[in-house]
Amino acid sequence: MRRRFDPWRLGLWAGLVVLLLSLPLTTVAQSQANAARAANPSELEQVISGVTPTTVELGGDPLFEVKTSLGTLSASDRAKLINQRLKRIAEKIRDPVPAFKVEADQPNLLIVADTQPPIAIATITPKDGEVAQQSQEKLAASYIQKIRTALETYRAERSPQKILKAILYTILASLGLIMAFRLGDRGYALTLNRLHQWIGSPESLRGLRGTRFLSLSPFLELFLRFFDLGRNILNLVLMGFYFFLILSFFPWTEPLSENFWALIRTIFNQIIRAIIAYLPNLILLVLIIFITREILAFTRLFFREIERGNITVSWLYPDWIEMTFRLVSFFVIALAFAIALPFLPGFQSPAFQGVSLLISALVTFGAASTVANIVGGVVAVYTRSFQLSDMVKIGDLVGIVVSKDLLVTRIRTPKNEVITIPNATVVTSNIINYSSLAKDKRDATGLILHTTITLGYDIPWPAVHKALIAAAAATPDILPSPSPFVLQTALNDFNVSYELNAYTDCSENMPAIYSALHQNIQDQCNQAGIEILSPGYLAMRDGNRSTIPADYLPEDYQAPGFRFNATGDSDYLPP
Repeated sequence: MRRRFDPWRLGLWAGLVVLLLSLPLTTVAQSQANAARAANPSELEQVISGVTPTTVELGGDPLFEVKTSLGTLSASDRAKLINQRLKRIAEKIRDPVPAFKVEADQPNLLIVADTQPPIAIATITPKDGEVAQQSQEKLAASYIQKIRTALETYRAERSPQKILKAILYTILASLGLIMAFRLGDRGYALTLNRLHQWIGSPESLRGLRGTRFLSLSPFLELFLRFFDLGRNILNLVLMGFYFFLILSFFPWTEPLSENFWALIRTIFNQIIRAIIAYLPNLILLVLIIFITREILAFTRLFFREIERGNITVSWLYPDWIEMTFRLVSFFVIALAFAIALPFLPGFQSPAFQGVSLLISALVTFGAASTVANIVGGVVAVYTRSFQLSDMVKIGDLVGIVVSKDLLVTRIRTPKNEVITIPNATVVTSNIINYSSLAKDKRDATGLILHTTITLGYDIPWPAVHKALIAAAAATPDILPSPSPFVLQTALNDFNVSYELNAYTDCSENMPAIYSALHQNIQDQCNQAGIEILSPGYLAMRDGNRSTIPADYLPEDYQAPGFRFNATGDSDYLPP
């Protein structure tokens, strides 16, 4: 998108030029008013109040200083009066520069301008000579030389030729600024076109060594915003330099331009001095960064060789390698940052310390749970409670571990639900790992699956054992060795509890294995003529006999019986 030069800019520059050209009229009117007030010293003394500089200047250029008083006039009053008289003479541009002479006015000397009528410019008192450590004559001669030079310079700078030249320079500077804006707009449009073409090309999707690295398309809008911001800042800088450049062309605005360039030089010098003073700390920071980079590279190479098997560390398990590398890298970077922190620019400033304190407080109070989860993730890795693809039970949740991150652990349940568990919860929960022995090559047993049925006492237990073991043998993913076995876990009031135990190395298929096992138990029991139910028994006992011990009862004691009447109601009769 190309921006054309707006007409309002040309109007702004034209108005600025008109304003600069109108400043001399204002200056001349002000000088005439000052001259009118200077003609009446008593009125001038009434106007002057407060403390003013004692420097005599013309057109912003200092000539000399007045350091003593004269009668009722203070040093500042004398300097102001001399400034006004010099300005009155200087404004008469069409007249030649007048001659100056020294006249005696005992005990003082007067510097008088040879005009019509003559104007007394300044008075040199004996005290002025004493302060300057010169004679009155030499001091008056030096004042005349400075005044003559200042008047010539003042009139030369304000001559019509000089003003026309300043206007010409202003026009040229304006044309140069217009050309700079046009070239900037054209370069901006060309850069945008090239950028869009490159973003749409396959080369933008390739990284180092011809591999796909990162697409820049999502970042195009953000990049364009920063690019446009940089162009606007550059335009503002150009406008600022242009403004103060044309101020330097005109004598009545030249002091503003000189102040600006003096400020720029001061800032630039301060920056250079600050950079030179900071060079030792900068060298130390570069050295710290270089050493830290080399240590991290060596650490990365060391752990990569361990992962490849070229270096053997007996206590470092394979699942510890990545986490250990992260921890070592973190501590190396943290140590390097702690060492480099005092050498950062502005470290001792109250602002830097206040921001550091605020960030520390935010981290302390706002990231407590995050830190707990990170610590929990590290503990989960080093305790080796579970690995990826393990069937686990964390609290009341059962599923396969699909990811172990620094903050959370994710498991997929048999219902194909992915549950995210914070690591702080993981380390504080009971963890049952169904896959650890099933995946352990040094252990040949595997995971034991168990299920319980209850059968009546009337069924012979060897038949039950045989049917259950046959059901386990017919179930897929049940290992034939070690062999399944049955435990009679309880002799209940009405039935016997039989627990079938069988080995498997496919813990991730537990729900399907249990379902097939239960189906086979039903089939095998039906084939063996075993009815799967838990019978209940009802027995009637004679409770009429006394519960008093027999040693206390008579020898001829007989327990009472029951008697029934005709209505069928029972009636207890004593013996």
